Amino acid sequence: MSSSPPQIIPQQPLDALLLNKTSTQQESFLSKYPTYDGRDILIAILDTGVDPSLPGMQVTTTGERKMVDVIDCSGAGDVDTSTTRTVKEGFIDGLSGRKLKIPEKWSCPTGQYHVGLKPIFELYTKGVKNRVISERKEEVVNSSHNLSAAEALKELTEHEKAVGGTSEKTADKWAREDLACKVDFLKSMASVSDVGPVADVVTWHDGDVWRVCIDTSFRGRLSMCNVLGTFRETGDYACLTDKDSVVYTVGVSPDGNLTEIVVPSGAHGSHVAGIAAANYPDNPQKNGLAPGAKILSLNIGDHRLGAMETGQAMTRAFNVCAKLNVDVINMSFGEGTHLPDVGRVIEEARRLIDRKNVIYVCSAGNQGPALSTVGAPGGTTTGVIGIGAYLTSESADTLYGVYKPVDSNIYPWSSRGPCQDGKLGVSLVAPAAAFAGVPQYCRQSMQMMNGTSMSSPNAAGNVACMLSGLRQQNLKWTPYTVRMALENTAEALPQVDAFSQGQGMIKIENAFNKLSDILTNNVFPPRLTHFDIKVSDHCKKSKGIYIREPNLNGPQEFTLGVEPVFQNYQQENNLPSISFEKQVILQSTAPWVSHPQTMFVVAQERTIVVTIDASKAPKGASYTEIVGIDAADSSLGPIFRIPITVIVPETVDVDQYNSKIVGKSGVTERRFVKVPSWATSAKITLKSTNKDEMDRFTLHTVYIEDNKCSRNTETQKIQGPVGNEWSKCITVQGGKTLEACVVRSWTRGKTPVDVDMTIDFFGVTKPNSIALVHGGLNDPIRIQAAPTKSIDVSPSITMKYLVVSLKPQSAKIEPLGPRDLFLTSDLQVNRLLLTYTLKVQKTSEVQLKLVGLTSYLYESPVDCVLFQIFGANKSYVGASSSYPDRWTQKLEKGEYTIQAQIRYPDEQVLQGMKDLPLFVHVKLGGKVSIDLAASPSDAILGKDSKFAGKALLPNQEMTVYAMSMADDKLPKTIAPTNGSFLLGTFSAFKDSDLSAVDKSEVVYYLSECSARPAKGLSMVTTKKEKNQKDEMTEAIRDLEVSWVQKLADEKMAKEYFETCIEKYPDHLPLLQNRVKQIMQAKLNDQTTENVKKVVELCGKILELTKPNEVLQFLSIKQEHDDDILTVDKWLALTGGSEEQRKDVVKLIASFDERKKATILALQALASLEQDLELRKSKKNVPANIKYGGITPLIFGAKQGEVIMKKSDNYEDLNKKATEIDTVVAEELKKLDSQWTGGQNYVKLLVWMAADDSKIALISAKHAAALGQFGRCAKMLNKAGEELKSSAIDSQAVDSSLAEICENLEWTHLSTYFKNLALIKNRPTYRLF
Repeated sequence: MSSSPPQIIPQQPLDALLLNKTSTQQESFLSKYPTYDGRDILIAILDTGVDPSLPGMQVTTTGERKMVDVIDCSGAGDVDTSTTRTVKEGFIDGLSGRKLKIPEKWSCPTGQYHVGLKPIFELYTKGVKNRVISERKEEVVNSSHNLSAAEALKELTEHEKAVGGTSEKTADKWAREDLACKVDFLKSMASVSDVGPVADVVTWHDGDVWRVCIDTSFRGRLSMCNVLGTFRETGDYACLTDKDSVVYTVGVSPDGNLTEIVVPSGAHGSHVAGIAAANYPDNPQKNGLAPGAKILSLNIGDHRLGAMETGQAMTRAFNVCAKLNVDVINMSFGEGTHLPDVGRVIEEARRLIDRKNVIYVCSAGNQGPALSTVGAPGGTTTGVIGIGAYLTSESADTLYGVYKPVDSNIYPWSSRGPCQDGKLGVSLVAPAAAFAGVPQYCRQSMQMMNGTSMSSPNAAGNVACMLSGLRQQNLKWTPYTVRMALENTAEALPQVDAFSQGQGMIKIENAFNKLSDILTNNVFPPRLTHFDIKVSDHCKKSKGIYIREPNLNGPQEFTLGVEPVFQNYQQENNLPSISFEKQVILQSTAPWVSHPQTMFVVAQERTIVVTIDASKAPKGASYTEIVGIDAADSSLGPIFRIPITVIVPETVDVDQYNSKIVGKSGVTERRFVKVPSWATSAKITLKSTNKDEMDRFTLHTVYIEDNKCSRNTETQKIQGPVGNEWSKCITVQGGKTLEACVVRSWTRGKTPVDVDMTIDFFGVTKPNSIALVHGGLNDPIRIQAAPTKSIDVSPSITMKYLVVSLKPQSAKIEPLGPRDLFLTSDLQVNRLLLTYTLKVQKTSEVQLKLVGLTSYLYESPVDCVLFQIFGANKSYVGASSSYPDRWTQKLEKGEYTIQAQIRYPDEQVLQGMKDLPLFVHVKLGGKVSIDLAASPSDAILGKDSKFAGKALLPNQEMTVYAMSMADDKLPKTIAPTNGSFLLGTFSAFKDSDLSAVDKSEVVYYLSECSARPAKGLSMVTTKKEKNQKDEMTEAIRDLEVSWVQKLADEKMAKEYFETCIEKYPDHLPLLQNRVKQIMQAKLNDQTTENVKKVVELCGKILELTKPNEVLQFLSIKQEHDDDILTVDKWLALTGGSEEQRKDVVKLIASFDERKKATILALQALASLEQDLELRKSKKNVPANIKYGGITPLIFGAKQGEVIMKKSDNYEDLNKKATEIDTVVAEELKKLDSQWTGGQNYVKLLVWMAADDSKIALISAKHAAALGQFGRCAKMLNKAGEELKSSAIDSQAVDSSLAEICENLEWTHLSTYFKNLALIKNRPTYRLF
C-alpha cells in the first residue's frame, strides 16, 4: 500500500525566511523605491575578510563590480619581498633555493623581480589546515608510509633469516643496523606533524599594475601557477590549491618590497557581507539588504590569533575607509572593555565618524542576558550605532528546526546596557539570524549563523538603502542626523526593556521619510556631529546617570553638561558653531527624576542640575531619559537624550535570598540583590517544577566594579538538560548589587515552567592579596568567619604559574609605512620593537604579558601590542596580543626570541617604554602547594598542619602560617631571573565549590635566582688556596685563549694562535679552540695547510690527554658518587702524591677537561677520515654530506652549508675536496702508521654512543659512506632534533634528509623534510 505525500502550500517563498527583510520595512521600502537598493553606497565590512568568489559578491544591481577591494589589515598575510632578482638564462633564484622558471609571456620592463617566501599553512584557518592535513594523510601519507614501513620490515626480516643472529663479518653488523634503523626511523616519522608546503612569492610591475605569482607548484614551474594583479585595479582572485579551495587576492606596497596575500581568516566576514549586500541577479530572494551597494572587505581578524581583532588591524582599516570615502561601516566584532569610550582605537573611530561622515554600525555583543554586558565599540563608543539581536518567531522553524510555537523577542545572549559610563549601550535592534554565503573552503554554499554579528549587517544594509535614496535626492546626511532619524522612528517592542532593545526595531522607511524632511529643511547645521553629554558626580565623569548602589535615604544630585560638537570646528570655518542656537524643552516620564523644564543650547557646554530619588523608584532596574525636544519643531523627536538608570536591589534576610521565577521561554527574569557586607561568595540553586521535560536555563550573574569589565565579575552557566535542580557557586563583593539573571531556552514553547531560586551567601574575611618570600620562616595569614554562620575550613595555597621577568635585549623605534600614515588625524604611527630572549629548559606552556598594556584592547592607551615568538633561526612559533590568558604557547626545550611590537604616534611616549619588562607566565605542571602550619614554631620546624575537620564559629578568627617552599619543589621549566615570582591562590573553605571561587591572590617572590649546589655532592671537600697572582695569570690566559675562536679573519686568527701557542704550548683549551675554528670552515674556504694543522693539533691533544689513563679514571669514578673516595682510589692505583689529594676539585676537573679534549680530537680525526670515505664512495650520497656541508655543525658553528649538485660551483668543490683528501690521507698515515681508513671513528665510539647527539652527524657520515642510508637518516634526524632546540641553522641537515628519503623512494618524507628545512630556517623574521 502506498500513499502520496501531503500537499504543502507555502504561505511565502521559503527563501524569504532565510534572511528577514520584513521586520525592518526593507522589503516594502524597496518595493516603493526600487532604485534605493544601496547603489552608489560603499559599505566597508570590518571582519574576517570576504571571499570575492562568492556568487552574491560579483556584481551590483547596476552591473558594476561588487567588491571594490579586499585588504588584510592585520598583517598576517604580509610577505617581505624586498629581495630582488634579475633573470639569468630564463631563471631567477627563489628564497627557497628553488630555480624559478620565468615564463616568456611575462612582461617586466624594469627587469627586477621581488622575491619572498610564505608557508602556505600560515594562510589557512585552523579548520582548513586540519582538513588539508587529514585529507593528505589519508590520500598520500598513510598509503606511502605504510608501504615504505612494510618494505623496510620485510628487508629486515629477510636479513635476519639469511644471516641469523651472529656473524663474523663487520659488514653484516652494519647492514643489520642499517635495516633496523630504517624500521625505527619510519616508525618515528609516522606521527610527525605535517608542516605544510612553503611557496616562493614573485612580485613585479608589468608597466601597468603590480603582479604577483605564488609558486604553488612548489617546483619553480611558474607557468603552472596563477598570476594575479592587485585586486583594486584588476579584481583578480584565485584558489591557492584545488585541494584547499582557499580563495586569495593580492596587494603590493608602492615600492614592491611588501606583498600582501589576502585570504579570509574565517567564514564570519563573508556571511556578514552577504547579509548586508549580496546580490543574486538570478535569485533575488537570496539578496542581502542592500544588493546595489558595493563592498570593501577589510580583514581585521588576525590569522595568528585565531581571527581576533587587533588595534593594528582596526586603525589601518579606519584609515582605508577614510581614503576610499566609505559611507557605511559594518563591524560585527567587539570585546568587553574596562574603560568605555577611551583608547587609541576609539579615538581613531570617532575621528572617522566625525570628520568623514561615516555611519558606523556595530554589533552590541553576545554576552547577555545580564545588564551592563555591552561590548566595545558597539555599545560603548560615542557615534557608533550598537545593534542588539532580535529573534523573529516566523523564522524559528526554517532557521533552527524548532517546531514549538515561539514568540518574537530579544535573543537571551544579546548583550544588554547600560554601559558602565551610563550610556544606554544598545541603540537599536534588527533580525539576528540568517542563511548567507560562506567561503568556498567551507564546502557549502550558504550557512546559518546567528548573533548580534548578524543583526548588525542587517541594520547596516538597511541604512545603506536609506543613504542610497538620500544620495539620489542629492541630500547630504551626517552621522548625527542619521542616528537621530533611526532612533526617533524605531518601533519599541512590547514587553521588552530599553536595556535590551535600545530605542527599538529599525523601521527604515519611517527613518528615510523623517531624515528626508530634516535634510530638506536644513534643520541642523551640516557640521553638527553630536551632542556631548557629560555627567559629573563629584570626582566621577560619565555619559549618563547610572545608580547601581543607590542611596535610599534621600535624593542624589548630579550636574549635567550638554554641548553641541561640530566637525573640524577648531581647524576650519567655525561660523556654524557660532550661530547655533536651540530652545530646548526637557522631558522625562519618571516621577523619581527632577530637572529643569527648558534649556537654551548654544555652541558651548550648558549645565543643568538633576536629582534622582531612588527611594521612589520601583524595586529592580528602571530606565528613563531626559530628552531634549526642539521647541521650534517637536515632531523631530528628541535631539539629544540623557540616559538614566537606577537599580534598587532587594535586601537579604540574614544570609539567604529566595525568589520564585516564572520560566517563560526566552523571557529574561532578573533579580537584584544587595550583597551582605561580610559576604565573599554565594551558592545559587535553581529548582524547576518541571520534572518531565529536558529543560535548559541560563544563569548569568554580574556585579560591577569601577573600571573593570563585567567579564571579570560575571558567571554564566547553562543549567540542564539533565535533572531539575542545579547549583552554581560564584564570587561576590560585600555591599555591591548582584544581578542574578535567569532565562529559559527560547525553544521550549509557550508553556511556562516555575523555578525556585535560592542564593546562600558565605563569607570569610582574608587578605585580598598575600605576599610571601622564598626563604621566609613563617608568614601569618589571618582569616575570620562571617558573623552569621559557622564555616568548615581547610586553608590551602596552590601555585599555578611561575612568572619570569625578562629585560629587553634590544629596543628600536621606527616609523611605519604608508598604510600607517593616518588621513583623518594626520598622524604618522611609529613602532617600538622590543626583543627578548627566553631559554626553556623543559617543555612549558607560557603566556606573555606587559603590565598596563596587554589587559586592554579597545581602551588601550597605545594603538596595539602584538607579540611574535620565534625559535632557532627565525622559525615562527606563535603569536600573542591583548588578553594573554587566551594565548597559551607550548614551547619545547630550546632558546626563543620574543619580539613585542608596540604602536603609537608619539615617539617620545615609545622612548619611555624601551625598558619594559616582559612577564612570562609559565604554567606549573601538577599541583604545587605551599604548606601551612598552625603556629610559628611549627612553621620554623617544617611541621605542616592538616586542617581537615576544622570549623570556625561566627566571627571567630584563625591564623595560619605559610612555610617556605623546598628548593627541590621550585619549577625547573624556565630558569628564574631577578624579579621572578610564583603566582597562585589562597582559599580557606573546605567546600571544593566555594574554595574554587572564594580565593585571594598569592605572590611568592623568589629572592634568590642563582643555582645552589646539589645535595648529592660530598659534604667535605679539600681545596688548595690560590694566591691572587695565580688567579690573575689564569684569568689573562683564559681571556687570550677565548679570542682564538672568536676571530673571523683567518690570517689574523692564525697569527694570534701562533703567538698564544708560544706562551701556552700545552694548554688544552687553546688547542681545542683552534681545531674547532678550522673545522667550522666551509670546504670552499678550507686550505691544505689548515687541514694539516688540525691533524697535528689533534695528535698533540691525544698525546697530552693520555686517553687510556682517562678511561681508567672514569671507570673508577662511575663506581662512586663521592669525589674524595674516587680520588683516593685513583691515587692508590697510580701512586699519586698527597699534594694531588689536597685539591680534589682540580684533579677531577682536569680529567673532565682531558676527556672533553680527547673527544674533540677524535671527532675531528673521525670527521676527516669519513670525508675521505664519502668522496671515494660510489653511492648516491647527498652533497651536503659528501662535501662537508654538515661538518661545521659538528664543531659548534651556527650554520652549515646547503650544497646543491646542480650549483655552479659543484665542480670546484670536487676539485677542492680532492686536494684536501690527498693531504688528509697523508697526515693521518703519519699520525698512525696502522691507519687504514676507519679507526678514528671506532675509537670515538669507545667514548660516546653512535647516536649521541654530539657525534650523530659523524655517524651519519659513516653510514652514508657505506651506503647505509637508513642508519644515516636516523642519525641525521637525531642531530636535527638537537639542533632544533639550539639557535643553529639546521637546513643542511634537513635538506640532506630530504635527499636521502628521495633516494630511498620515500617521497612523502622527502617532501616533509624539504618543507621543514624552509620552515625551521627562515631568511627573515615573520613580519608584524
